[in-house]
Amino acid sequence: MQKIKIITDTASDITLKEAEALDILLLPFKIIAGGKEYREGYDFSKEEFYKMIEECGDTLPTHSQITPFEYLDAIEKLYKDYYDEIIIVPINRNASSTFENAVAARAQFFSEHPDAAIKIYIVNVLTYSCGYGYPVKEAAKMIKKNGNADEALAYLDNWFSRYELYCTAYELKYAKLSGRVGAAAAIAGELLGIKPIISFKEGSASTVQKVRGFQKALDALSEITNAKIGEEKVYNILYGSNEKDFKDFKKRMQTELKTAPVDCSQIGACITVNIGPQVIAIGFLGEKRNTQIIY
Repeated sequence: MQKIKIITDTASDITLKEAEALDILLLPFKIIAGGKEYREGYDFSKEEFYKMIEECGDTLPTHSQITPFEYLDAIEKLYKDYYDEIIIVPINRNASSTFENAVAARAQFFSEHPDAAIKIYIVNVLTYSCGYGYPVKEAAKMIKKNGNADEALAYLDNWFSRYELYCTAYELKYAKLSGRVGAAAAIAGELLGIKPIISFKEGSASTVQKVRGFQKALDALSEITNAKIGEEKVYNILYGSNEKDFKDFKKRMQTELKTAPVDCSQIGACITVNIGPQVIAIGFLGEKRNTQIIY
C-alpha cells in the first residue's frame, strides 16, 4: 500500500478534529487583526472571529497567502518520512497566489532532489470553503481505505469539473470594505434591500441575479439549484453566524430535493473577511465542464 498524504489549507473549513481523524495536513492561513497575527482554525474559533469582525468597524482583518516556503517545508518533511505521493489542494487559484506558491514549491523541491521518486499532484479547485473541504475529506477516506491516489484524484477531478457554488449575504458592507463590491453599488444595494446572487464557477465570481430581500435571495438559490443540479442530487450548504436561517434553508432544500446535503459547514475567517459573517450558500454537482483540474 502506498503512503499518501493530502495537504490542504484552513480556508477549506475542514476542522482540526476532522483533519486529524483523516490524516490531512491542514496549513493555516494567517489572519491579521488589530495589529496581531493569528492562525486560522488554530488560534480562534469561527464564533470568536464572527464577533471580532463585527467589532472591527471600517478596518477589516486581512489574510496572507500560504508561502512557497511553507509548502516546501511540508513537502520536505513528508519526503523524509518516506511518503510515496502527495496531493496538494489549495484554495481557488483565482483568489490567492497560494496555488502558484504550491507549484513553485514543487518545482523547487525537484530542483533540489532531482532523483526523488515521490509524486506530487496539485489540484485546481475553482471554488471555496466546503466546496473543496468536503471532497478533500472524501478523498482522504478513500486513501485511508484503499491506499490508492489514482482513485482519489479521479474523484477530485470529477467533483471540481462539475461543482457550482452560489451564495447571498445579509450585508454588502463587508464586500465593499474588501473591494469585492464598489462603494456606490454597496450603498445603493443596502438602501434598496438588494441582495446579489453570486456564482462561483470556473474559479471566477460573478453576480447572476439581484433580488430584493433576503427571502427572495433564498428563493433564487433554491430555483438555481433545482434547475441545475445533477441527477445524483449531491449538494452541500455553507452558512455563517445565522444558524436559524441555515436550519430553515436546509430543511427546505431537503424537502425540495428529497435528500439531505452531503455536508454543511460554517464559513471561516478567510471567506468571512470578504463577504461578512451572515451568509447562505449552496453548492452542487451539475454538468461536467472541460477544465484541467490535476496538475
